[in-house]
Amino acid sequence: MSITTAAFRFTLTAAALCAAATPASSKPRRVVIRSFDGPVQYAESGRSSVASILTEQYEVVPAAKWDDARATAARHSHGPEQWMRAAKQSGVGAIIEGIVQEEGRRKILNVTVREADNGKEFDAIQIRMDARAGLSTEATRQLQSELDKVLYWIDADHNEAAPVYQPVAPVTGSKRIGSTKAVGADDAGEETVAPRRGRRDARRAERDVRDGDVPDVRDVRALGGEAESDDARDIHDAKPTTVAAAEPANAPEVHDLSVLFPADSAEQKELNPHAFHTPRTTPRIFVDGGMYMGTRSLQFNGTPDSNLQQFEGVASKGFQLNVAAYPWPSQKMDGVMSGLGFTGSIHRSIASSVDFDNGDQIDNYVVNQNGWELGIHYRMPLSNIVSVDGGAFYGNQTYEIEDASPDFEIPDTKYSYLGAGAHLDLNITDRATVGFGARYFTVLDTGDLASTDWFGPTSASGLGLEATFTIPLPKNLYVRGELAYQRISLEMSGGGVITDQEQVTNATDATIIGNVNLGVAF
Repeated sequence: MSITTAAFRFTLTAAALCAAATPASSKPRRVVIRSFDGPVQYAESGRSSVASILTEQYEVVPAAKWDDARATAARHSHGPEQWMRAAKQSGVGAIIEGIVQEEGRRKILNVTVREADNGKEFDAIQIRMDARAGLSTEATRQLQSELDKVLYWIDADHNEAAPVYQPVAPVTGSKRIGSTKAVGADDAGEETVAPRRGRRDARRAERDVRDGDVPDVRDVRALGGEAESDDARDIHDAKPTTVAAAEPANAPEVHDLSVLFPADSAEQKELNPHAFHTPRTTPRIFVDGGMYMGTRSLQFNGTPDSNLQQFEGVASKGFQLNVAAYPWPSQKMDGVMSGLGFTGSIHRSIASSVDFDNGDQIDNYVVNQNGWELGIHYRMPLSNIVSVDGGAFYGNQTYEIEDASPDFEIPDTKYSYLGAGAHLDLNITDRATVGFGARYFTVLDTGDLASTDWFGPTSASGLGLEATFTIPLPKNLYVRGELAYQRISLEMSGGGVITDQEQVTNATDATIIGNVNLGVAF
């Protein structure tokens, strides 16, 4: 063996030993595990299980560091470039998110993995949780297997498709983040294992050979001035091996078409919506207001020959304001209103009046219609499409006719009431809903109508039906519309002047009100 050949072999051996000296437990890639959403007990248990699985193989970076990197990157870029900047600054390779959903008695843990450098989100890993003990041993094993597959895919650098030639030894694809293997044949014919750093050093050495910085085998033969040795012949005859990341059979789907469009194009947003999505805090307070229009009919029933004045189809219009607060939603990020909530509303008529023909002339009287209502609710999403809200409420509705003549025999009413109701919403698109509701209430007071000068003691109850829709707008704004029908049934027991004279037995007070309001959620 020539001195030059021996020196070359010694150099290669030293490089391999230096690469192998890197501890196998090193963690060249890092991950972030964000707080999980859902019932607190199960969300914390699920996050702890994921953390315990990943800690052995990866360095877990605090979520606050990732958030700071995202905020810094947002000052200079948006979309995929923002993700790339944040990943480079923080050194993070993957983002782990999770939510625990309740399906009856079952608890389902959904774990999602995002690529830190582009925000791409893979299909959620779904694991069933035990209602008492969290994740069972089998569920933990399944979760670890699924996480390995997804993180394997990310670490395989599947977006880099450049072939690499290795003159020293064949190299296979990596196994996973933090435990990469490079397998080659040594003098004894056995496999040698080196961490990822060794593979990168080998690639660097190979580039040096191509660039002329390290003597090629042919140069060694020329310098030695002798026939080619067996060792040099083996190296020279070695066929270049293309290094390609092995793709697992069930690797998560990514859109290959995304490379055809600019990073900030509409096509990119359609193909990879998650890459452009920034999680937002679930809104907790909703305020909307606007104009309403309505009509009221107060009709009395008596004997066939009774002379009762009716109040039919009288229109009114005014302003209303609604407030809803659901401070403890079940899903803290990217969710909808849920949990315990409180509502309040007020309305007041504007420029409303009624005409009355007294025989000699037509009089016009101003109508004052106003009211308020407070409620306590519990709202629960039954699925991604359906949400149901049940609650109790207390309110007051006043209807006054100013300066009416004695011949105008329609009393002022002031209903105070207590009741309960339910409402069902259907999510037709993101934050756009249509809903239907019903309510029942008991009238505690009817105002002047129950006076002995009018109809005397009266008992009353009411029911209501409503249909609503919500359309989202930019900047947390939305449009909310409602069409509501209310009917109050009045039962007279006698004792009033009109009741005794006209033999009035009952009456109905019905209103229909519609509105379209502009609102804001925060």
